[in-house]
Amino acid sequence: MKRSFLTAFLILAGTASAGADDFSLSFSHYAADNIFQTRDRASDRISSLALSMDKALSKFSLFSEGGYTYFTRNPGLGFGTLAAGLDFLHPLGEKSALYVSGTTDAVFFRPESSDFNRAALSMNAAFKAYLGPSSILRSGYTMEYRNYGNRTFDFLSQAFLLTLDRYFETKTSVKAGFAWGYKYYLHPFATAPLLETSQSGGGDPAGTGWRHGAGGRDYSRPGLMEGGGAGIQNCSLSAVVAQGIGSRMGISFSGTRQWTLSGKSPFLYVEESYMAENPTYDAFSWEGWNWGALLTAEVPWDIELKIGYTVSRKAFPGIESLGLDGSPLGLTREDRRRQTDERVEKDFSKFTLFLSSSFIRNGSSDPFFDWKGSFVSGGIQWNISFGKTR
Repeated sequence: MKRSFLTAFLILAGTASAGADDFSLSFSHYAADNIFQTRDRASDRISSLALSMDKALSKFSLFSEGGYTYFTRNPGLGFGTLAAGLDFLHPLGEKSALYVSGTTDAVFFRPESSDFNRAALSMNAAFKAYLGPSSILRSGYTMEYRNYGNRTFDFLSQAFLLTLDRYFETKTSVKAGFAWGYKYYLHPFATAPLLETSQSGGGDPAGTGWRHGAGGRDYSRPGLMEGGGAGIQNCSLSAVVAQGIGSRMGISFSGTRQWTLSGKSPFLYVEESYMAENPTYDAFSWEGWNWGALLTAEVPWDIELKIGYTVSRKAFPGIESLGLDGSPLGLTREDRRRQTDERVEKDFSKFTLFLSSSFIRNGSSDPFFDWKGSFVSGGIQWNISFGKTR
């Protein structure tokens, strides 16, 4: 699998450099002191290499990308990504346009984490229209199918988004949005334990990974026979207010409220991880709210500085909190999070440098997910243009 991925990655690199209109290559390095985002703190250093290309063909555009992420202490979490797609942009008069794209992508983990291997097909459609000189209406629709190495996680989802932007002469902008989504797990119930092995890849002497307490975590619900599916439907309202301050500074405030309309997670647990995706934790697994503030400034030498603060409160319908010994606490899991972010970025003619840091404090009714951690990253991205782009 590793040899096949490297071969495909090299073919993609050769094709991109030979025929692309735009080509970018980036390298990032991360340091995290809690990569699994749990009470069992596990630090790691993570390196990521990625490339992407875009080729314009009349009204169509071909795009592809690939990358590999390596974990120093937990090599079993290393994964490669490949993606390719086609998009289409069509103007509808002078004030509106239609965008459609189709993408296929795949993620390949090391054998220790092969349950999370996946292949996906997705389709996106978006419509944008100017309602006036200072108002923009946007709508979008997405459908995605994913097939995992562990078929328990397979799903088909769709989502609809509608936003309205309004701009004022005072350098104030307001955005309001509505989103609806439905996710259907094709066969989430199993009669055999899942994911019994450690996800540490042999690098973490604690062997914790995505495990709860001393025992392995079985994501399936006991007593449910395999067959049939389970769906989750949710919706959300969001708003963003941004204000320009002079010509080199701006501040924005954003908030989202999300509700679960029907269904609940078919799994016993939902768990996060840093960089490596865990399919049990996504936008469909929770309901609640978040709000945040972001300050953006252009400081001397054309360096962009961003400082953000976010607060959220999320409940996970269908997910029960457990004690550290694995016994049920009789509570639905609920997390309260505070997060600060800083990022410094400098654009040059052919490349971009960045340095960022985050600190997260997550309180939870499930003590295993009561944690804090810091994450620091830095990297470089080369941007090369070979021709005209749309």
